[in-house]
Amino acid sequence: MRPAYRLRWAGPPGWRRIPPVTRGVLAATAAGYLLTLFVPAAASFLALLPGALLAGEVWRLVTYPLVNISIFSVLWDLLLVWSFGSEVEPRWGSRRFAVFLLLASASAAVLGVATAWLLPASPFGGGSGFAPPLVALIVAWTLEGPSLPTNFFGVLPMTRLGFAAIALTLVVFGELEQSRSLARLVFVLGGLPISWLFARGLRGGGPRFPRMRNPFRRRRFAVVDPGRDFRVH
Repeated sequence: MRPAYRLRWAGPPGWRRIPPVTRGVLAATAAGYLLTLFVPAAASFLALLPGALLAGEVWRLVTYPLVNISIFSVLWDLLLVWSFGSEVEPRWGSRRFAVFLLLASASAAVLGVATAWLLPASPFGGGSGFAPPLVALIVAWTLEGPSLPTNFFGVLPMTRLGFAAIALTLVVFGELEQSRSLARLVFVLGGLPISWLFARGLRGGGPRFPRMRNPFRRRRFAVVDPGRDFRVH
């Protein structure tokens, strides 16, 4: 008799098992939403504003993902970061994963602002939200194994390439319908060069970084028999 197989969907881990950088991103994104909700002036200090960036306020390159004024967008971003970050960070290492998110955010900001500067007819306004690094994360996850099986949140089996195609289609046409701006579209997709660099670049291995120590990991300890003559130095 052939053994019976059952397909199970492996969801993201619980809070205590989430890797440290992914956990920090989740907490920072939620805190940024609450901050901009109760202190609206904070958004003008953290969001990506081309004029302020050209004036030297370079922190905006990596702080704009914390600015989000829509609860539905925040919950969606948190769900995807929780799912993909918990899978990618253990393989890459926490330091490499953190550098990836920072570079993807900065790359998207620079390319979006540069496109708006080169094409004055393409409005940009301000940049905010976690969409650029999140799109870069999904594409990097896909490039590591395009034909590997996955599913659409436990409902529809497909390959990673199929999932990425659906996600990018929704992002591209959603942005075009909302803003009709090439600069805004480049901003949302501006982290893709970093995705290629980390997943396929540098002879296929991507840049390597020392693994970050996980402060949440339980420490091992030894049990000492009190009946034995054992001294600790």
